[in-house]
Amino acid sequence: MRASHKKRLARLTAAVGRYDVLHLHFPPVLPVDARWLHLIRHRIPVVHTVHNLWPHRASRDASDRQRLRRLYHACHQLIAHTEDTVRGLIDEFGVPPERIARIPHGNFRQFWNQERASVPALDHPAEPTPTILMFGELRPSKGADVLLRAAATLRDRGVAFRVVLAGAPFAATQPIRDLTRELDLEDRVVFHLRYVEEEVVPSYFEAASVVALPYRTIDQSGVAIAALTMGRAIVATRIAGFTDLVEQGECGLLVPVDDVESLAAALERLLTDDGLRRRFERNARRYAETALAWEPIAECTIDAYRKAGVLWAACSRTPGNAGR
Repeated sequence: MRASHKKRLARLTAAVGRYDVLHLHFPPVLPVDARWLHLIRHRIPVVHTVHNLWPHRASRDASDRQRLRRLYHACHQLIAHTEDTVRGLIDEFGVPPERIARIPHGNFRQFWNQERASVPALDHPAEPTPTILMFGELRPSKGADVLLRAAATLRDRGVAFRVVLAGAPFAATQPIRDLTRELDLEDRVVFHLRYVEEEVVPSYFEAASVVALPYRTIDQSGVAIAALTMGRAIVATRIAGFTDLVEQGECGLLVPVDDVESLAAALERLLTDDGLRRRFERNARRYAETALAWEPIAECTIDAYRKAGVLWAACSRTPGNAGR
């Protein structure tokens, strides 16, 4: 991976003169990307969207902390989706506040008019089953084990439901399958552990009664934004961006991290209280259409580009300061 990534960076370096701004998102090879940015920042203004203060692949040790600090300080502007990310950039990595723009993650409005693709395993037209959807990359940090234990509690309480786990696995899946068998949930859990093409994504959310986000750690989640875009109520852990979305959008319930009983109670409440769930669904879609609309986000992003250009030009004119 590292060798192929270096080749891509070489091609990008050769082409960088065609562009006014370099906007980056996910650093796939942190040691390489941090060094490369310190070289390329002299040639073009650099903007980086920090989706997570600590990327999924980061080890959170001293070496990766130093690499991230180097990467963040190489950028002329950083875009953060949540206040938690802003505070982390300042407090943990020493980024000057004036180099950070807080801009929300926009909605997935392309889903609204997208032709629906059929997912046969989700279709039960004769007798729809209330569906708890957990969607996206399967990682230990996302708490699928907590959801399964909560599902066992719901079953024991006589609640009708099924759980759909859908998305590409980024960790061994056998422990989750083993836990499903151990909890005797095999008739309640549907596994779609593979990459889901974008044209199929809306069908999963339309099939969902509730979207579960029992994550242990994250700054902001594209899955949560997709759920709101599709007008779905969510149950999420009280962390970072989830708290902002649920409280500001009034679109779901929040529970403590790793709290099986609270997660089960929140899911049961939304699965059995149609009025509350529908109110959250309306609020979710409204919030996605307004607070997460792309027009103001685009304006804020262009402003971040302008600020990056101003700082880049100032650094270029100041001898010995271009690398700061």
